[in-house]
Amino acid sequence: MGIRLIASDLDGTLFTDEKAISDETRMTLEEVTEKGILFVPCTGRAFASVPELVQTLPGVQYMIVSNGAAIYRVEDGERIYGCTLSVDSVERILELPMSEEMTFEVQIQGQSYTEQRYIDDPARFGATGFGVQYIRTTRHAVEDIQAFAQKHKAELDGMAFVSADQMLRESFWKQLEDSAQDIRITSSIPHLIEIGHIDADKGKTLGHFLQMRGIPADEAMAFGDAGNDISMLTAVRYGFAMANATDECKAAAYAVAEENNADGVAKMIRKYCL
Repeated sequence: MGIRLIASDLDGTLFTDEKAISDETRMTLEEVTEKGILFVPCTGRAFASVPELVQTLPGVQYMIVSNGAAIYRVEDGERIYGCTLSVDSVERILELPMSEEMTFEVQIQGQSYTEQRYIDDPARFGATGFGVQYIRTTRHAVEDIQAFAQKHKAELDGMAFVSADQMLRESFWKQLEDSAQDIRITSSIPHLIEIGHIDADKGKTLGHFLQMRGIPADEAMAFGDAGNDISMLTAVRYGFAMANATDECKAAAYAVAEENNADGVAKMIRKYCL
């Protein structure tokens, strides 16, 4: 059998650096869709933060979001799978001391919530370029993010702590590791620390979806560029890291595709599927 499913990260992988999808990539996805191959975006973004240009791509019926914490059916926005953080872990994390130079956001039912000061000045916490506008247009402000997270502690798909200070991030990462045993900590971009349930990563959830569809891992391929993509690349037979990926991501991959700005995803799909 040939490839029956293709999973792909978005930022730094399917997207160019300008957060666009090239005509070549779109045309390639149209062709694989015509062959009956499923294309599944797998992203750290919350469902509501995934741009329409992804949801309207040829063949996109499902999306794995929040770093594997949920699967959504695109047609009606139905959540068909979820794996939230444990209440105990959330409480332990919220007890950690946090510097004024760090803030956080939470993902609940496909939406991202944070405090107003992060939305007002994303650059203060490390966001650059497109990231500044992205934060301002996709996050919902709450008056007290700490109290909000405490109130909704049984509903969190994930948490993300942000800071422009590398030493502060490294110190907080260590505190997180010591605080709870059933969490997974990863990072898709330098200023971000992403937290999900230990059973909610892109690879495990992709594996769950493959089982739901009756597709063997040998008949699937995946593309990624960062630490939060590694589990996905190793969950299938053909896991491709982009040329612009981290060294750790490349080391875990089956092979390295050309970079995101050079239609790397499309070229590998054409090589193996068309």
